[in-house]
Parts: sequence; structure tokens; C-alpha cells
Amino acid sequence: MNADHFKFWHWFFRGSGGKPGFRRLLNRWVVFHVIVGIAMADVVNIDLVTAASAVLLPLAGIFVGLSFAWVGNAQALMQTDEINQLADQTRGGFVEYVFTFQSAILIILVTLILWGLAGLKVFDSRWPTPAIADYYFGVKAMLFTMASMTLRECWHVVMGAQWMLIAQREIRKSGKK
Repeated sequence: MNADHFKFWHWFFRGSGGKPGFRRLLNRWVVFHVIVGIAMADVVNIDLVTAASAVLLPLAGIFVGLSFAWVGNAQALMQTDEINQLADQTRGGFVEYVFTFQSAILIILVTLILWGLAGLKVFDSRWPTPAIADYYFGVKAMLFTMASMTLRECWHVVMGAQWMLIAQREIRKSGKK
């Protein structure tokens, strides 16, 4: 048994036979998320405290609840023989499945912390404050970029659990033939 299989950060930066975990986040979609972040920062003409408290922190609560519920479903599926058979056929193996879900939760939590800091007026009263317009816009764009990435990760948690459910059924059906 390889001790590195138990280390999330090893998987995140080096992989477990497949691509490193960060490549799941920093792929071609990151350009889309940055565009969304810049567009939202330009369109939303309120300060970050108001944005955080009015919409994004309550929405983040929904993201967290939804994702944790589906991760629980995925964990139950990962314990089945069919998903273990599927994982044995995947580059990176079973570790790839487990840590992919964990990385989604990491992105959600990081986004929640950053927007929480915005809600606590860190960016409005400490740095970069609205008086430093370019940096403030950059932070605002980064926060909306992270929100966009979080939405995508939440969708992938649900979709990943659904794919495993479908795969489990198909493997079970093929075993009966």
C-alpha cells in the first residue's frame, strides 16, 4: 500500500496515476470563470459587503448543503463493488474518485471563506478598499470568479454522483448477462 494514496495534497499537486487534481480546476474552463468574474464585477455596482450579505453568502449556504448531501450519496456509491470495479479501470484508481469530490468541497469552502471576509468588510475597510479602484475591482472580479467556479463544482458533485449511480446500474446489469 502506497502512503501517498492517503495524501490529498499529493494527489492535488502530483496525481495518483491520472492528472493532478489542480488540473481539474485550472483547465480551459478557468477562462470562462474569469470572464464571468470580470463581467460580474463590472455589472454589479454595489460594494462587496452588500453583495456578500445580500446574495452570495446565503447562496453559498445552499452550495454547501447541496454539495455535502451529494458527496454523502457519492461516498455510499463508492463503497459498492460495481464502483470499485470501475475505479480499478480508471487511471488514478479509487483515489481519483475520492479526492475529486474532496477538491470540490475545498473550492466551496475557500469561496465561502473569501466571501465571508468580504461580508466582514475586510476588503472594504482594510485592503484594497474602494478608494483603490483597480485593486478593489480585481478582488471583486476574483470573488465572482470563485463564485462561478463554485457553481460549476457544485454541479460536478451532483453530476459525478449521478454518473456513478448510472455506472453502478450498468455494471450490475452487465454482470447478470
